Amino acid sequence: MKLFGYIYPAVLALVMSGHAYGAQKTIAWEDGMFCRFEIKFDPRKDDEEKLKNTINVVFLNGFYKKDFPDVALDHPGGHLVSNPEKYRQACELTKNKATNLRVIDLPGIEDYRRLKLEQLDDWCTFNTLKSIAASGTPSALREYKPSVAQCSPFIDALEGKTDIRAVWRDMINSLCAKDSRAEVCRARFLAAENGSNPEERIKLDVLTFGWQNCSARHPGVNNDQEAETMRALLEKSFRRRFRVKTYPCGD
Repeated sequence: MKLFGYIYPAVLALVMSGHAYGAQKTIAWEDGMFCRFEIKFDPRKDDEEKLKNTINVVFLNGFYKKDFPDVALDHPGGHLVSNPEKYRQACELTKNKATNLRVIDLPGIEDYRRLKLEQLDDWCTFNTLKSIAASGTPSALREYKPSVAQCSPFIDALEGKTDIRAVWRDMINSLCAKDSRAEVCRARFLAAENGSNPEERIKLDVLTFGWQNCSARHPGVNNDQEAETMRALLEKSFRRRFRVKTYPCGD
């Protein structure tokens, strides 16, 4: 999984060089593996905001960070709740920022933006429907067409059409069979039956460990191979245009 990094705002510095080169500035950043990088640039030739945005796109977080809706019990032993409208608004804000983000003109960067926006749209649809389901309308999950056929047993259970506890136990057996401590894994899930309001906890498990895990196998949500190929090409183009100094990675 790719870890997020950041640009150091404190290390932006004005470095005076010879008259022939004029004033230069430095941008340094660190990636998710604690590797530090640095470039020098001439602000008369390259827009600093565009350059920082492009570094973020190519080396760090892409055009955006994925956001997740709050899907949880409102308190231990409480009811399953979420706020789909709040999540929709957050998605729209992220889409607008990504669409209008100013970047330098690297070959292929707009194709990369289009792909990332398509992935974001799918991601937001997926999670909005999950949020709606958590708010009490599990039938909304059927609107996510890529996985509805494969994952409908979980939707049926959440809708009350089948025995949700039977589906839940089958789900637990499947998940914990892959765990080296299978019995501990099973016990951790099954403890919900002895808690207060177990039905709501079971719904949460079936929605997240059941439907979500099943649906996340859909490439639109979880497959970044094409995006990573495009990003790697952008990094090569960026390094051809700017000399990137690399420091030893931290522990």
